[in-house]
Amino acid sequence: MTARAYEVRSPLFAPQEVLLAGLLAGAVEMTLVLSMILAGANTLKVKAAAPVEPEPVPIKVMPVLDDAPLLKLGGKKVKTKLPDMWKKNPPVQRFQESSAPSMLAKKTPDAIPTSALAKPDAEAPPPDADVAKEVDQTLLDAGPDAAPTAEGEGAADGVKEGTEADPLKARAVSQYQAKIRAWFNSRFSQPEIPCEELKQLSAGVAAQVGGDRTVAGFSISRPSGNASFDAKVQSTMQGTIGQDLPPPPPLYPDILGSVVSLRFSGQCP
Repeated sequence: MTARAYEVRSPLFAPQEVLLAGLLAGAVEMTLVLSMILAGANTLKVKAAAPVEPEPVPIKVMPVLDDAPLLKLGGKKVKTKLPDMWKKNPPVQRFQESSAPSMLAKKTPDAIPTSALAKPDAEAPPPDADVAKEVDQTLLDAGPDAAPTAEGEGAADGVKEGTEADPLKARAVSQYQAKIRAWFNSRFSQPEIPCEELKQLSAGVAAQVGGDRTVAGFSISRPSGNASFDAKVQSTMQGTIGQDLPPPPPLYPDILGSVVSLRFSGQCP
């Protein structure tokens, strides 16, 4: 049996080297942790920018008055007396004008009635009833007629500032003015302006109407302040000069005045 010789090798790292490596690794880790803590607490880090609050911009509000005539207040002559406690007047029941066959009717084209034919079972209105050519709705709880509070021509349910005694004509004027404004607005194309700015723009225009119902001229009574918007209003109105306006209702051919007040507003598409 032969004896083998075993070679004893020394370790690769001395114990001092292993201890020194551990201390250095711990120091590196602690330095990294301290660096991260200090990086979050210093003043050099990027901060989120605060939102910018919009500055308030004052705007000028111009009220637009309705040109439709108000129903005039009037009635029979009343005796002068001390004012009583205010009472709400009940609505006045108006009856729509209608025609019925008659043996006494004239056989001429001029005698043909313009109102609608009454139904066979319709009841005749009272002799002193307020009759109009057209009635919006029938009041079921109208009650007795309101007592007049002012004398002269007018309606018991009108207002003191009213100028029109015929309720049907006041309604026809309002509808015709809306038709005229729509005629002008249909020819106005919105300028290329940002939507938020466009919605805040408006311009007032006074259109002169000739005796032949054509646009004779115009003037911008209240410009918007925006050059592009006002230029578009100017070109639109310039293109309407000489054109015929829509005709008024046949029953009221004289309701078109010599001046029509218009208002062009910015609208987003």
